[in-house]
Amino acid sequence: MNKTVIGSHSGTFHADDVFAVAALSILFPNYEIKRSRDPEVWAQCDYLVDVGDVYDHSKKIYDHHFRNGPTYDDGLRMSSIGLVWKHYGVDICGSEAIANRVCQKLIRALDATDNGIDLTTKIPDAPASEVSLSGVIAMMNPPDQQNIDAVFAEEVNRARQILKACISKANHWMNSQQEVIEAISSAQKLKQLYIEVGTDCNWPEHLRLNDHKEEILFVIYPTGGQWYIRAVTKEAGVFSNRKDLPSNWGGLRDENFSKEAKIPDGVFCHHGLFICAASSRESVLKLVKDAINA
Repeated sequence: MNKTVIGSHSGTFHADDVFAVAALSILFPNYEIKRSRDPEVWAQCDYLVDVGDVYDHSKKIYDHHFRNGPTYDDGLRMSSIGLVWKHYGVDICGSEAIANRVCQKLIRALDATDNGIDLTTKIPDAPASEVSLSGVIAMMNPPDQQNIDAVFAEEVNRARQILKACISKANHWMNSQQEVIEAISSAQKLKQLYIEVGTDCNWPEHLRLNDHKEEILFVIYPTGGQWYIRAVTKEAGVFSNRKDLPSNWGGLRDENFSKEAKIPDGVFCHHGLFICAASSRESVLKLVKDAINA
């Protein structure tokens, strides 16, 4: 079987060309990479990314290095990975919803960084550009350019694993949606201010999107042979809760927590009052009701 030839530029590589090749390699596992700045070599490639001077899907050329290059609807400029994902993301993921989720969580950030948009907060002595995913990939360029094509191939392998992990997480996120919707519906019917979900449920974002009245205060779930209560935060990315766990539980463990909470099998309550655990569902149900009524 003939190999699919994926071309890109030679020399220093960046995250966008690494990920563009990695994405195509998922679709075409039997592939070969050609890195060159010679148009005669480009003509030998089935796909060309981050080089070629044009963006032409009909010719399978996905470059963005020209004035008024391609953008998303909101104006963010695409890089080579964004262009590849636009046309092949659904095929790679098997679902438009999953492809869009991966684009939100990973692809657009790579595009933004490649186009000079800083997405990280700077702190002293730790340049944000160097600790980002794009920065780490750029760091792998050998200073003397020795064996750079082999290093590029290694980074493509790494990027492919990252893409697959992101796709897997997006699938997990999608699979959790219906469980959370049903849990909220059940809580509303029972007039409960908490929901119960399974061990692997990825609930936070789905809860925020579907709890339109913002009534749910806590989530209970089993994991690792124990049962947990997690407080729902007021907003995504903040540490303040709609309601804290009772302050007299904070920082207690084992017997001390059990005694204070009046249960036989307490495990702990975090001093931040956002999570606690017990060994049984029965105890966690008592804890969550007490927390709501506190």
